[in-house]
Parts: sequence; structure tokens; C-alpha cells
Amino acid sequence: MAASAIYARISDFSKFEDLVAKLPEEVRSQLGDVKFTADTIVIPHNMLGQITLRVSERVPDKRIALKAENAPVPMFMAINLDAKAPELTEVQTAIDVDIPAMLKPMIGPKIEPMLRQSADKFGEMIANIVKI
Repeated sequence: MAASAIYARISDFSKFEDLVAKLPEEVRSQLGDVKFTADTIVIPHNMLGQITLRVSERVPDKRIALKAENAPVPMFMAINLDAKAPELTEVQTAIDVDIPAMLKPMIGPKIEPMLRQSADKFGEMIANIVKI
């Protein structure tokens, strides 16, 4: 699929509600009670509470970056699009979590797996939406 088509599909998160409804039940159940607006993805988390991912950057056909609000540490996520050919695009999700050095020994081992799991679910969600 062309990068422009993927970007058009994922750049407005409010479209995700309809796309998520088309996913198989087992995939929808894994997403839980995620909410979408044009610029945000709101993810409820058992231990962390509600985390809002808000768009901080949009580069058409290339990248959408998000910054977490209400997260216990600064967290950034991105969806990167790399056009390999006119109808072939590599989609990659990335996460960057900034745990302060003083807190890393105390919370790092506990929070990193939770955030990694959230990032993995985010990547799976994007991959499934792109396939629809």
C-alpha cells in the first residue's frame, strides 16, 4: 500500500473507531476500552490509570508522533512510514520512555514491561488497521 494511503488512513485517529469495529473479536477484546479523537488515543491501563497519547507532530506520508499525557514518566510514540516502492510501505512503531536516573532502579524493572506491552499493543493495533 502507498505511504499516502496509509497516512490518510491513520492520521486522523477518530477514524479508528470504525476501523476497530471491523477487526476480529479477539483483536478488539485485546484493545480493551481504547477511545479515539482526531488527535488523541486514550488508553486505560490497570496499573497506570488513563494514558492519553496526543499528536505532537504530523509529517504527511512519513510520520505521526505522539506524546503521552498522564503517564508516570515522559513517553513518546511514533508511527514511521518508509515508502519502499510506489505500493510498498514499511510501517514501524517506536516508543521512547525517559525514566529519570534516580528512579530507574526503583521503577524501571516494573514500568518498562508495562510500557513495552502497551507499545506492542499499539503497534499491533496500527498493523491491523492498516490491513483493513
